[in-house]
Amino acid sequence: MKKLILPVFASSLLGLAACSTTPACLKTQPYMSAQSFPPLKSPAGLDAPQPDPSMRIPDVAAGPVGYFDEIPADRDAEDPAARCLVTPPAMTSR
Repeated sequence: MKKLILPVFASSLLGLAACSTTPACLKTQPYMSAQSFPPLKSPAGLDAPQPDPSMRIPDVAAGPVGYFDEIPADRDAEDPAARCLVTPPAMTSR
């Protein structure tokens, strides 16, 4: 019986800790460190392809943003992900 208590307690603790983590949008995301590369330089006698304007990374004065500073009025203030710019829809109906 005592051998069973520790694994049950540890798995319960891990399960509770997983539920209380910070939403992913409030953490630094990989896209936030994206950088533009200089235009390609081609060797003599070859033409470099034209850059695709749709792939350009825009300049952002305040840096990349993944969340709202304040919770929008149409969001549930109790939801930890309420400040996320992109929030998946609820999986249950109200």
